[in-house]
Amino acid sequence: VSHFNTQSASIITYATQRGNIHSLDLRSTRHPFALSLSPDLGYLTDMQVGDDHNWVVVSTSRGFLSLWDIRFQTMVKLWRHSRNSTIKRIANASVNYSNGGRNINEASRPLIFVGSSNNEASLFDISAGDCLQCYRVLDPSLSFIDQAALPFEHRSVPHLESFDVPSPRSPRRFSLGGALEMSVTKSSNKDFVNALVGSISRDGPSYLIAGSSDRMIRYWDLNSASKCFCLSGLGRGQAPPNFEQINHDGIFQLFLCRHRPLPPARMTESGNVPLRNRQGIARSDNGHSDEILDLKLIESPSFGVLSSSRDGIIKLWN
Repeated sequence: VSHFNTQSASIITYATQRGNIHSLDLRSTRHPFALSLSPDLGYLTDMQVGDDHNWVVVSTSRGFLSLWDIRFQTMVKLWRHSRNSTIKRIANASVNYSNGGRNINEASRPLIFVGSSNNEASLFDISAGDCLQCYRVLDPSLSFIDQAALPFEHRSVPHLESFDVPSPRSPRRFSLGGALEMSVTKSSNKDFVNALVGSISRDGPSYLIAGSSDRMIRYWDLNSASKCFCLSGLGRGQAPPNFEQINHDGIFQLFLCRHRPLPPARMTESGNVPLRNRQGIARSDNGHSDEILDLKLIESPSFGVLSSSRDGIIKLWN
């Protein structure tokens, strides 16, 4: 669901799992536009309207991203994420982007944060299909492996595969066998990024806050890995993760998060804890006990982050 105002209308836009995008003008109860997505691309999982209200991007359960021009009610681009799995969440990014001397100042440039499987989020220019940055959480088994020794799929950035924009008379893109194969691939993936909220600014901080099915909330600084941290989800006695960045073509495009394995329970018993760490009653774990479903920023009465999880708990983080 999205709401925006124009000079003559106040429009609510909402998407349904049937592949339809509807709109409603609250002032006149008219329907300014309606868009429809082919069912063989998967059911809709999320939708974002551009800041200039001229375009809308939708994601699907089969990893597709479609860019629509609202003015002409036409699909202009169709991409598929290289993960070939469900895209759970997408989020708008500011158009004022600077990194490594490269500035993007086009007011209508559609930049989108995309959350996918394997605990990975990315920043894409949907108009061109370029991946500008990627934020990836490595499996704990890779925590102590040097960057150069990491498997190629963990050192490379994702990409978008271009597809022809379907016409109303186009045949189905996937057969029944292809649809079943995609379902098997989707079910084998784990640790999805379910929630995204971020901001890209030339003058202020540029960041992405991501909530995942592993119950963790991570703060990614888009300019420096040293300023990234885990906001919530670390176990008792678990060391903070290490964040690092990999340079691609002179620009920091890939950010990695390495979590160290949890220490054995026998190492966290009171008799094995050094005296300098026995500082009274330990603070209870304030993290979520189930996967994160959504994140929202609040600015009043003070700046903070609201998080919700599948067990029905809502938390406020300052």
